[in-house]
Amino acid sequence: MKRAVAMKEEELIKLAEQINDSSLREKVVEIITNPKLTFLEMPNSTNLSKSPASKRRHHSYESGLLVHTYSTTKVALALSGIVEEVYGVKVNKDVVIAAGLLHDLFKFATYNKIYPGKYNRSKLGEMLDHLSLITGELYARRFPIEVIHAVASHHGDASPIEPRTIEALILHIADNADAEINDKVFWAAKDIIRECFGIEIQTLPKEVSPFKVVLAKKEGGCEEVRRQFSGMF
Repeated sequence: MKRAVAMKEEELIKLAEQINDSSLREKVVEIITNPKLTFLEMPNSTNLSKSPASKRRHHSYESGLLVHTYSTTKVALALSGIVEEVYGVKVNKDVVIAAGLLHDLFKFATYNKIYPGKYNRSKLGEMLDHLSLITGELYARRFPIEVIHAVASHHGDASPIEPRTIEALILHIADNADAEINDKVFWAAKDIIRECFGIEIQTLPKEVSPFKVVLAKKEGGCEEVRRQFSGMF
């Protein structure tokens, strides 16, 4: 089982290596290993390996962006298999993997870390959102239109364009599913810590999985939570 606290860019590369199309695979690996914007600077932003996936909600802790990216792609692949098996529809998994790995890639460029658990928008993030940044960069790097569309539409109704391919729809659903489950568990873990330790926290240390906090409470109440996590907050 993968542990969220151990997530590294290498885990994303392993998923990218499942892309059959060699040209697309190379493009995805290159942008993950060298996440630079072609025409813009990224001053005072966080970096990919340490960035949260949001400022206050889902995966809003160090390395949360990597965890969300990995999980969303895995969920999207699982959904692709179900759609093919149950509905007899062929899904282009190359597009699903590429779009899953890249959909939130430049969120890190829009955040500026103030202190652990507290992030503001970076100078770039004040002017452009992550969806605009990644869509423009994929175009600049000549990614296939199917991948660009899936990424551009992954917010569903809130996107500039709604998902119009099965691959784009799968990514949208997978993104929502992973964000929702993490958000619910993250806030439950914060409530448990407040109950068991009597403290309010902005975020969780990267060594502490919110899922494990919830599981500890279920298995042994506050006593078990304190046994496992005392001294970590």
